[in-house]
Amino acid sequence: MADHVPYTLYCRRALRELARRLDCEETPEAILGTRKVVGAAEAGRLLSESRVSALLVDTGYPPGAMPLAEMRRLLPCAIHEVFRIESCAEALLPKALTYAEFLEAFCQEIAAARARSVALKSIIAYRSGLAVREWPGASAEAAYRAAVARAHAGGPTRLTEKPLLDTLFLLALTVAAETGLPFQVHAGMGDPDIELPQANPLLLQPILDDGRWNPLRLVLLHLAYPYFREAAFMAAVWPQVFVDLSLALPFLGAGAIPPLVEVLSLAPASKLMYGSDLGALPELYALSADWARATLGEALGWLVERGQCRLEEARDLAGQILAGNARSLYAL
Repeated sequence: MADHVPYTLYCRRALRELARRLDCEETPEAILGTRKVVGAAEAGRLLSESRVSALLVDTGYPPGAMPLAEMRRLLPCAIHEVFRIESCAEALLPKALTYAEFLEAFCQEIAAARARSVALKSIIAYRSGLAVREWPGASAEAAYRAAVARAHAGGPTRLTEKPLLDTLFLLALTVAAETGLPFQVHAGMGDPDIELPQANPLLLQPILDDGRWNPLRLVLLHLAYPYFREAAFMAAVWPQVFVDLSLALPFLGAGAIPPLVEVLSLAPASKLMYGSDLGALPELYALSADWARATLGEALGWLVERGQCRLEEARDLAGQILAGNARSLYAL
């Protein structure tokens, strides 16, 4: 896709805004060169100007990402960890533990993460889909042995075995329900390796209907785009479901206004939360925050003009969606 990226509106908008803020030419080379000259303090200044008060960081990807301690040293906002369960499980494979030892180690890692993280996260939608179910222990154990054998033969540690992934998902789900830790689930669009029909959040309905997980607080990520209607419906029907607006907001730009209008019209605003899901340059978080305010303002303004809510109500809702709901849900 490298030849096509410069023709996406997201890329053009980002280049234009970064060049304006850094006072340089509108090319990737000029922007990256200027960043090296002005240093990290400039990135911090832009984050402060865009009023980014906290970042919730998925530490499971990419493997060589900047450590949280370094982020906290360089950036002016609070930094909180989100713990990805699949990365945890994959890191245990080279140890070639017995299946019982593996499950115990996995649960111990999650227990340790509870003390330092604001949420658990799963990307099972990428691996085997959201139609999660319980499996016989023998099936999950056989899947684990296959994954260990593949890793020890020099193959990838990436887990794709559905019986094992579903089992780990339900174990983590139980911890989240018992402790009150929010559980984030990737839904909808993502990288090319995702099977999009299996990333429809409605596939999680059997879990939501199971009384064992009534205390759960499940966060559907990325507006579940293109399944935003399903996500809005789920947030309107099941108390456990919240919707994160990341990825869709920065990537769609003004194109996010129609989906936002629908979601705001159906889902309780108390269950909607701003997010970016961006990576790489911290300046992009600043851009995303500014763009999201504008896009959300347009959507709420459309509703105000049609008598769906008052102007002061729209301002209050915007404050909730941009910060208040996340502060409450993640206990920030």
